[in-house]
Amino acid sequence: MRLIVVFVSLLVSLGALYLACEKALSLPFRGTNDMLHKQESPVTLDFLIPAGIHIDEKMTIGQVAALRLEKRGNRLNSFVVKISERIPARYRLLGTVTVYLCWTFLFLIFFRLFTWMRYVTALATSFLCGAVVYFYMPDLMIGRLDDIGFLVWAGAFLATVRWRSKRKRLNAP
Repeated sequence: MRLIVVFVSLLVSLGALYLACEKALSLPFRGTNDMLHKQESPVTLDFLIPAGIHIDEKMTIGQVAALRLEKRGNRLNSFVVKISERIPARYRLLGTVTVYLCWTFLFLIFFRLFTWMRYVTALATSFLCGAVVYFYMPDLMIGRLDDIGFLVWAGAFLATVRWRSKRKRLNAP
């Protein structure tokens, strides 16, 4: 019973917090910021104003915050995108798979040389480690679809290896 009361109170608190944030983000930005300046408030909304953007009276605090927090690409990212668009898709895919398999192979060598793992366990673990390294690495394929695909592949392979070894142990006499 106590758990239900805690859960319901947590749910009500989170709902109230969501509604309060939704109301605050729907307020007009300029009117609210001007009022805070007139009252000489220690916290104003000036830090949300993005450089080079005109804020009219109709914009809300949420819209201004979204403009401020919008991630713009830097010069290196735009350069990589331009180069990547010139490379045909199948070569980008081939390069992507080659880099992933290179990282996987390096982890496989490490695990086989410095641990007592068996080949299948080392291969499954190296697939996962290679996918994690590849996820955080810049690559030729724009977007996260290939990164997530490699992570899903590695997770599925590791789960299959674990399932087969557990089934093998249970069926052994």
